[in-house]
Amino acid sequence: MIDVSEVITDPDFAQAYVVHRRSDSWTAGRTLSSEAPIKMVGVITVADAKTLNQLPEGDRVTGLMCFYATKELFTTSDQGTSDQIEWRGERYRVKQVFPYGDYGYYKAIGERMAGD
Repeated sequence: MIDVSEVITDPDFAQAYVVHRRSDSWTAGRTLSSEAPIKMVGVITVADAKTLNQLPEGDRVTGLMCFYATKELFTTSDQGTSDQIEWRGERYRVKQVFPYGDYGYYKAIGERMAGD
């Protein structure tokens, strides 16, 4: 199989971003959440340009971005909620992950979080 991880981290294409990974633990009868920042480098592309949701309480601007990484990214599971990716001062919640690990990379689609 072809390993394309070299392209994912190539400085001509790749950008830096931070993945905020949350995890939950059960301690003394309570759920405790923690967040760990993970610095990553990878290609970032547009999946869907800005989307305007016109709601009775006001307009909400969202959009979808594709984040490519050589390390696995996660959606909500038993270990915690979806990864949040910080890029250019905005956060994106991972909605879907394509596990192309056999080819040396992972593709995640993140939705811009409202209010950020």
